[in-house]
Amino acid sequence: MSRSGKIHALLSTARVANIPSVVSNVWVGVALTVATNNRMGDRIKMDIHDVPWPSVCCLTLTGICLYAAGNFLNDWVDRDWDKKHRPERALPTGLFPPALYLGLALLLASVGLGLATWENLPAGVVAMGIIGCIVIYTVWHKRSAWAVVPMGLCRALLPILGALGMMENQRNLENIIGYAIVGPLLGGGLFFYIVGLSMSARCESKSSPSSNETSFSIILFVLAATPLLFAGLLTGHASWATMIGIAPYLVWLGLCRTLFRRPISKYVSALLAGIPLVDWMFLLPFSLTSFFHASPTMPQHPLEWVSLTLPPLAFIAALLLQRLAPAT
Repeated sequence: MSRSGKIHALLSTARVANIPSVVSNVWVGVALTVATNNRMGDRIKMDIHDVPWPSVCCLTLTGICLYAAGNFLNDWVDRDWDKKHRPERALPTGLFPPALYLGLALLLASVGLGLATWENLPAGVVAMGIIGCIVIYTVWHKRSAWAVVPMGLCRALLPILGALGMMENQRNLENIIGYAIVGPLLGGGLFFYIVGLSMSARCESKSSPSSNETSFSIILFVLAATPLLFAGLLTGHASWATMIGIAPYLVWLGLCRTLFRRPISKYVSALLAGIPLVDWMFLLPFSLTSFFHASPTMPQHPLEWVSLTLPPLAFIAALLLQRLAPAT
């Protein structure tokens, strides 16, 4: 195979189409920490400070490395299963030696862990937790349906990685209480969504998916909105902005359940592209509320613009990248 063909195979293994959603997941945690200055009663006051972009890039690269490491490790472990069910993948075709995939997985995991720990110790601990969830999922996902739980935790920990990774750049570190409450809520929305998505993906190789799995996944998709809405209330989002924030998610979910429902591979790919819209349920109301209260003496900050535009751009990028390489 030509060099371009091998590069395409590596991009497919890394699930490059899903990397924009990883960037969005990390950013939602970053935005939380940078924007949270102090608690006022039962709310978290938004007081915007400068964004330490080098730290943002470091944490984003951490998330990307850990995500790609999980995919290479998954394909290495599943190489015998893929010979029967996904023979088009790189390892079953003999395009690369299995040892290369294992080596890339270990290298990427080490780089991700090193970057997170270099940023600060809490981020390193979260990165280690993600690696642990990756290993548990990879070993057990073909043996137990409960393996969707560590898969969900892999994504749920990304906003927490972004939030804790920025703590040393926060002027008032006593806001740990706010992070401890809102951070898990942001991760919780992703957890429900990814578990529902993973249950759908388990049906990808079946000719007819289980109705029970499909029904339960829909419930999880609906539940995914609840933690994000609650996080919005805690951080002072305007009620009208909260309703606007949930609209894109519900619209895309409806399209996935109708227009993109068949075949199941198309359905799962559409759900994967929609991951940034989960983040947008929090970031869009945050941005709109900030813009609404802006004044000539307190103009909009880059944090607000990035929070407004990153999730939809990640969503569009995921759809475009799916034309380059499959998302599953």
